[in-house]
Amino acid sequence: MLQRRYVLLGMATLAAIAIPAFPFQPAQAQQSVELTLVSYAVAKPVFAKLIPEFQKEWKAKTGQTVTFKESYGASGAQTRAILAGLEADVLAQNLQTNVTPLVEKGLVKPNWEQRLPNKAVPAYSVMVLVTRPGNPKQIRNWSDLTKPDVGIIAINPKTSGNARWGVLAGYGAILKTQGQSAAQAYLNGFVRNIKTLVNSGREATDTFVKNRVGDALLTFESEIIFTNEAIPRDFPYVAPSPNLQVDFPVTVIDRVVDKRGTRKVAEAFTKFLFSPTGQKIYAELGYRPYNQQVRNQFVRQYKPVNKIFTIADFGGWTKLDQQIFADGGLFDRAQQAAAKR
Repeated sequence: MLQRRYVLLGMATLAAIAIPAFPFQPAQAQQSVELTLVSYAVAKPVFAKLIPEFQKEWKAKTGQTVTFKESYGASGAQTRAILAGLEADVLAQNLQTNVTPLVEKGLVKPNWEQRLPNKAVPAYSVMVLVTRPGNPKQIRNWSDLTKPDVGIIAINPKTSGNARWGVLAGYGAILKTQGQSAAQAYLNGFVRNIKTLVNSGREATDTFVKNRVGDALLTFESEIIFTNEAIPRDFPYVAPSPNLQVDFPVTVIDRVVDKRGTRKVAEAFTKFLFSPTGQKIYAELGYRPYNQQVRNQFVRQYKPVNKIFTIADFGGWTKLDQQIFADGGLFDRAQQAAAKR
């Protein structure tokens, strides 16, 4: 009888020791979480590097596996897709004004730019003019895009943020240095020389590089740095001065992350973009990271630009959209004038 009591006591003791082990395996850490990332067309290469690094860091920190659904396309169309019901946890854009409609509809909180460093912009770029090898048309500055024999591969500013940055970079540079009439003349000449108008930055690059259409491509510096590394031959490019700082903001979609319970990991991902690891990846893919120390490590890959304007120097996007890109604005009028020639 005494022996049986000892056996029972021993079993109870083992059970008491074994049971407490389970609370150290939180349910959340055992479950995977899925995030949907929506972004502009040419962002795919940089997120192809950022996402695996974040997944690795998050797994090591929390034990939780994060998977991603990704959608890339013309930036304006991406915002419209979210408004139409696409449930994105994270939006990475190339225009602050592509977030504004989401704020107005209550999908994103008004303070989204204050929740992350540098007004929620982890990296920026400038606009460059990509030419054929040897630069046969001698394209070196904005005005060269208006030469009679130059064919431009351009993007539709009605669908793409890349396009708006490109139009404004040249127009704004001429406006600041030569005045309104010269800027209008530049815009008219630029539109007149558009050989092919496409819907996204990725389509523009493919048209110029793969299909070999056009004499000049206007795109982000980051896009051509990546392209030149991805293909066996380099395309020359220039970064005219003055130029324009192209910002790439990021935000969580508040209504979606609260509905799906993904806020913690979604916010961690956006913060990761500003970390030393995230900033280095941006630089490796041709972007200019906001962290100056990281940017300085890659300074040799960037074209020197003497003067870089910001959107604030032109009164902000709201004013510019109404003046240049709205229906009946300066861009539409330039198209109408070109059609009459």
